[in-house]
Amino acid sequence: MEMTTRCHWAEKSPQLLIYHDLEWGVPVHDEQRLFENLSLEIFQAGLTWQLILKYRQALRQAFYQFDPQLIAQMNTKQVQGLYHDNRIIRNHSKIDAVIENSKVLTGLHQMGWSLSETLWQHVNAMPLDHHLAPGEVIVTKPFVSTLTEQLKQLGFKRIGPKTCYALLQASGMVNDHLVNCYRHDELSQVVS
Repeated sequence: MEMTTRCHWAEKSPQLLIYHDLEWGVPVHDEQRLFENLSLEIFQAGLTWQLILKYRQALRQAFYQFDPQLIAQMNTKQVQGLYHDNRIIRNHSKIDAVIENSKVLTGLHQMGWSLSETLWQHVNAMPLDHHLAPGEVIVTKPFVSTLTEQLKQLGFKRIGPKTCYALLQASGMVNDHLVNCYRHDELSQVVS
């Protein structure tokens, strides 16, 4: 029986394995999915992705499936409810950032701006493939700092180079599956 080789982090739990095999690195263009990915990366800062996956369904429910228009309309009572909702990660500054970012994104959408177009333009509309070998350390590229600054200038909160790079990886703009991982070659064939 042939063993499937994966990125080592995917084998730490069944949830990580499913996420790795079905979602991580798959190109995303949908605005709402990108906003969800951004929001989850914000929640992940300082925590493990395993924990985020544990809370993801509850976060989706609490944040209206990460629909930025609905989140932007939340009132003070609803926000206070999130602060005390033990089904989700209750970090006030992360919750506030997601809400503020939804307002920023909604306002930018009204001006014809697209998160998808902005993110994808930083990789020239094609997924970057770093051809990572096992044990190789990921070195973020200078364009990530440019992207981070651009998003901050637009008003997005809790955005740093690590969060931006993780967003690019999760959303398939960067293929950082190891070259010996079966998903690397599969995703290399995908045209965004």
